[in-house]
Amino acid sequence: MRPAAACAVLCATALPAPPAAAHVPQDPPALSVSVTDGVDRAEPGQRLDYRITVHNLGPDEVPGVRVEQEMPATTVSATATDGTVEGEGPGEQRAVWHVDLPAHDIAVFTSTAVLGDHRPAGPNPAPGTLRAATTVCVYVAPSAAPLACSGDLDELPDSRPEPERGSGQMGWMVTALACALFAPGVVRAVRRGKARRSG
Repeated sequence: MRPAAACAVLCATALPAPPAAAHVPQDPPALSVSVTDGVDRAEPGQRLDYRITVHNLGPDEVPGVRVEQEMPATTVSATATDGTVEGEGPGEQRAVWHVDLPAHDIAVFTSTAVLGDHRPAGPNPAPGTLRAATTVCVYVAPSAAPLACSGDLDELPDSRPEPERGSGQMGWMVTALACALFAPGVVRAVRRGKARRSG
């Protein structure tokens, strides 16, 4: 019996341990985000003041939250209170914040964007207006996909030049002048033709 017991001990130490239970991934944190600047219309040169609200809807703390705001395409300067502004030039600026969110907590962020002159994005922009658009997304490291996003749109006046009213009036004046100069000659030619046919 002793050799059998020794063999059992040796076999137990030689064999690999049973695999641990597979790691079950946890559900992603439940976060929501909203952004507003309090206006519906904007003008070139106007400063827009944004308020961003991030809400942790879950019962657990969410560390390492990253909040990113893409500024409107015509932004010439931007600020982010307690955050940083990355990128330079219109269409490249974004505000970034980092925060740890306790369970059921709400975090508020503020930023500003000063709009420059806007230009149509293509040959046929929407009639009447274009838009100043900003987008805010929330990330949790190390995920590259956002957990929540929100946006805000403001109408901009149409930047296409209106047709000059004087150009149409000038065309009518030129036509009238041509008629006044050539009409007598036309009348004389018609009369001569009639006289020849009657003769």
